[in-house]
Amino acid sequence: MVAVLPPLLSDQPPDLAQRAGLGDRFHYFRGRSGHRYLFSAVRPDELAAFESAVVIRAVPAGRGRLAAHAISVIDHCGRPLDGRHPWPRLAAASERVLVHLLTDDEAGRHELVDDIAGQSMAIAA
Repeated sequence: MVAVLPPLLSDQPPDLAQRAGLGDRFHYFRGRSGHRYLFSAVRPDELAAFESAVVIRAVPAGRGRLAAHAISVIDHCGRPLDGRHPWPRLAAASERVLVHLLTDDEAGRHELVDDIAGQSMAIAA
């Protein structure tokens, strides 16, 4: 399933990544539980290389932050897990694709999606 979100802003990129010049590559998104989840930016054509990950699609929102508008668990081919809900069309050439790879199992990935999707219209701080 693809959860379409009202824009949800990312936290500032991690300090270490910013100091290393990689601030645009990593972003945190906060769920309604308050937990922060680390996502890595990838090219859209790289999604097929990631199996069973959580993916966020977002657009730049200024000051190094992103506004997420869709989230899903993907299968081994980079498609939303249930296959019935395709990704929305790309919003703009500047749209970013981010993956979260730190959740061990499918149940945890779905809990993460529910946590973030339940944070509608909030600004992660």
